[in-house]
Amino acid sequence: MMPENHSPSAKDQLVEFVRERDHVDSLARALLPSSTAVFGVVSLPMPDVDNAAELAFIRCASWLYSHYYEVGRVSVGFLMRRQRAESLLAERRHWEVVHALRTWCQHNINPTSAHDSNILKTCSNWFEEECAALLPKSEEEWRCALQALLRQACSFIQGLAQQIEAIRSDDARTEICLQWEDKISRDWPAHRFHGIISEAASDMGQNSVDPAEFFRRHGQKIREKLSLVSVEADFEREVRKSIERALLTELAELIPVTGTDIMERFGIPPGRAVGELLSAARKIYEERACEKDELLSRLQQIVTSNAS
Repeated sequence: MMPENHSPSAKDQLVEFVRERDHVDSLARALLPSSTAVFGVVSLPMPDVDNAAELAFIRCASWLYSHYYEVGRVSVGFLMRRQRAESLLAERRHWEVVHALRTWCQHNINPTSAHDSNILKTCSNWFEEECAALLPKSEEEWRCALQALLRQACSFIQGLAQQIEAIRSDDARTEICLQWEDKISRDWPAHRFHGIISEAASDMGQNSVDPAEFFRRHGQKIREKLSLVSVEADFEREVRKSIERALLTELAELIPVTGTDIMERFGIPPGRAVGELLSAARKIYEERACEKDELLSRLQQIVTSNAS
């Protein structure tokens, strides 16, 4: 038996979401000195919820993800992570569920991966709660899931409006807005990172690094680390440091020698000495990348020098 559903139609809910989203943008523009919106322009077209429910659900999950984790990533994250937002448990769960649903809808799920298994569990638990099915199959089940997703999205966006209103009436309003503005100003577009990646890689003798591809691999972690940087810090300098750490980590992972190579070159058995020599080889490689034979020769020179 499907649970009774007395909620408005999916189309009405979508219209309500858009209305509330625009209200949130208006509130943010009125409150922040820079008049910056929470969301702004979303390039994905608004989903056609009158189509087949399964397709409409998949498109809605992606559309909401674009709002929460792309165009609105900084401001939504700031509002949801404020201490006062801890009481918004339902809204916080919706925020996380949308991330899981978008991954489930758009990517292959590997059941042997703990990360992917958690995503599947999050989605199946949500589906079971909202449409009495571990995974929707019928048109009726998908329609029920679609309406639940949009209903919760409306509640979520209303929660953001409440958060902005709470900031407006807070005694520390000016300080909170400055913190919010700082988060926005530090949210660099990808191309700004690309330039520093290219410069840092060149300084390290790694001219073959593709900045765009490198940022695709490491951008999320770099942004996460930068989110912890204090307001007083030189942000561009911190960006450079984060990029250099990522470059060094990647270079270390690409070191062209293995423990087996070291055992063969130095005639030593498996053991602690192999690990120590491998660590030394990594440091040599980080200073200046080179091919396997040159690296082993440079390592040999250091070992010989230390022994004499």
